[in-house]
Amino acid sequence: MSLNDLISMAVRNLWKRRLRTFLTILGVIIGTASIVVMISIGIGMNESYMKQISEWGSLQVIDVYPPNSSEGMVVSNTSNPKTNNKNKNVVLDAKAIQGFKEIPGVIAATPVLNDYMQLISGKYVADVSFMGIDPSCFDDLGYNITEGRGLLENDKVALVVGENVLSSFYNPKLSWQARYSSEPPTVDIFNDKVQITYDYAYGTKDADKSIKPIKAEVVGKLGGNDQNGYSVIIPIKQLEKIQKEKQKHQNSTGNSSGNKKKSGTYEKALVRVQDIEKVQEVQKYIKELGYNASSLSDVLESMKETTKMLRTMLGAIGGISLVVAAIGITNTMVMSIYERTREIGVMKVIGASLKDIKRLFLTEAAIIGFVGGIFGILVSFGASKVVNYFAAKQSSDMLSSIPLWLYLAALLFATFVGVASGYLPAKRAMNLSALTAIKTE
Repeated sequence: MSLNDLISMAVRNLWKRRLRTFLTILGVIIGTASIVVMISIGIGMNESYMKQISEWGSLQVIDVYPPNSSEGMVVSNTSNPKTNNKNKNVVLDAKAIQGFKEIPGVIAATPVLNDYMQLISGKYVADVSFMGIDPSCFDDLGYNITEGRGLLENDKVALVVGENVLSSFYNPKLSWQARYSSEPPTVDIFNDKVQITYDYAYGTKDADKSIKPIKAEVVGKLGGNDQNGYSVIIPIKQLEKIQKEKQKHQNSTGNSSGNKKKSGTYEKALVRVQDIEKVQEVQKYIKELGYNASSLSDVLESMKETTKMLRTMLGAIGGISLVVAAIGITNTMVMSIYERTREIGVMKVIGASLKDIKRLFLTEAAIIGFVGGIFGILVSFGASKVVNYFAAKQSSDMLSSIPLWLYLAALLFATFVGVASGYLPAKRAMNLSALTAIKTE
């Protein structure tokens, strides 16, 4: 019996019992829609978390710290005396940065310098955190540029300013009370005369005339949601130069803090991984080298772990619905065999093989599962829109997201459930005695 004959005969048999077939398919529709919507809510929550965290910075960037740093601290680094002794010889220097670049999957690595100085725009100043990086790595680090451009390799005193810095400017001639009670001034950061100074009294009568402000050019602006939205990013070599001048001035005035870091070492590095799926793997490798490392993907993994139980519960609820539908298919096929016992006997007498009889009932069950899966997908699509509508109104993270693979998987699974549910009834039909079946009224 050809496949076309099987499908044609199966459709006719199902159509003869339209009401029973419809109710059975309805069970599959409800089961398929339930499991798709439940799984889609779990997927939607993960995507929502990823979107939120991505606004803070790149999920593919790892923050690396020397082993004696409290940042990115790893418990295992302090629990083993042998490890502690080994880490005493681990330093974060240019050689280490080059080593990070050679790790498979890493596309960029840069040392980071931080300092706190004043940014001058026209007659206004802002107390700002400056972060120095290798400008050739800027584009690879995934910063959210909303205006202008990022740093280029040949930039010298170019700045990329965080959007939130613009609300930090004040008139230095005003008293402290007036500064914080008045509205922030409007500055044109791209067109005003921009300078950098480490004289915190700049613009006041106590200003140090021996400290000359350094001319700079603002080339870009970071979005306010970026984790560096309150910082100014500058080429690391320029910041090192400013820090040397600052240290020299402090030594000459006797105001040196005494907290000198070892020459050629850094307090932090940034490592960009090409594939987000490899971030944890690269981060683990860096930790094994003796460094402390952390990333925003740690936060994402923590959130996923928190919602894992909820996702499992939602998937189980949907699965139960489909199990009930499978029982319905089995019941329908068993009833069909009892009603068509004589028909089965006639088929055997006229030469139908046992294999053909088995395939006929499996085809009927597969059609029920397939049609139920198709309409279940359509129902789940509408249900997903409804869930997202109410979630948007309530500003909830309980969103629904149905990727293409979930639609295809649901359709295949519904068809498989149909075939699996019809297997035992089909085997029963195949094993019926032809003589007994013909005698059945």
